[in-house]
Amino acid sequence: MHVAIIGGASTIGSTVAYTLASADPTLTITLVDKAERPAWAHALDVTHSVFHSARAPVDAETAGVFGTVRAVGADELAALEPDPDLAVFTAAAPRPDDATDTDAREAELEANLSIVDDVVAQLRSVDPVPVLVLTNPIDRITYRLWQRLGWPREHFLGYSLSETARTAYKIGEIRDARPATVYCPVMGEHGSGIVPVFSKLRVDGDPATLSDAERANVLEYVREIPFEIAKGRGASETSRWVTSAGVTRLIRTMFADGSDETEISVCLSTPVDGEYGLANGCLSVPVTLTPDGVGEILEWELAPDEEQRLRDAHDAIRADLSDLPDP
Repeated sequence: MHVAIIGGASTIGSTVAYTLASADPTLTITLVDKAERPAWAHALDVTHSVFHSARAPVDAETAGVFGTVRAVGADELAALEPDPDLAVFTAAAPRPDDATDTDAREAELEANLSIVDDVVAQLRSVDPVPVLVLTNPIDRITYRLWQRLGWPREHFLGYSLSETARTAYKIGEIRDARPATVYCPVMGEHGSGIVPVFSKLRVDGDPATLSDAERANVLEYVREIPFEIAKGRGASETSRWVTSAGVTRLIRTMFADGSDETEISVCLSTPVDGEYGLANGCLSVPVTLTPDGVGEILEWELAPDEEQRLRDAHDAIRADLSDLPDP
């Protein structure tokens, strides 16, 4: 399988490449970036790291199944061989010094629009493939890419699984449970408009509930912790570890065993067209996954407050999208 990471020289792009290669050394990974020299350096460093991931040395026959990690310029996407099976969009403008504030994602939209235009020009040179978007603000950028490219909407996936991990962590802390035993999907906006689906909460497989105060505690934690982490590490950093781990899990789920469709559903940002009574927008909803992207958008029965928060998130996203220049 071939994964092209657009913006591969970035912090998040190179970390995704490393995590993917470590989890599955058979992958072919291409870092696509106009900063060719840094992309080359990251690709070579990740290539060297695979020696350890593969528990080297290995025999010649086994070595033949390994993939490669390489770098190309931003204008070389069309010439890649083999054709990419998936494009990961991580390209972004440099983060401003105030990117540790909760309103930073609003400024990121304007800053990253021109990058969307550049990437659209690159992607039009290849056949339609699933596009996994990591560039903030994810919901708006994913929708804009879909508008500009005109590919089937199932090809567009906005990554939002970090909120799910953070939600599980906080609930685990409240309930004195390991986060891996907590199931609480997160719908809505990648940002302040997250919608943890507490009505589906399970801990160690059993239905569980939280008080209103505990729910408010979870919401505040998940909204604020990315910026607290950024303050601790610096504005130029990003939550690369949780993101790259989630992206790797997502990609391996999409292409598991070469099957046409998995039975696993996750919440990802994708364009909606009537689902949940919403349209002309893009936000996280439960989906099944296939190698082509979204297999199906699942329409869960939500609690009334969850439905309202989902509508509020959609309205906020739509308001931003309506202010953008025509694609």
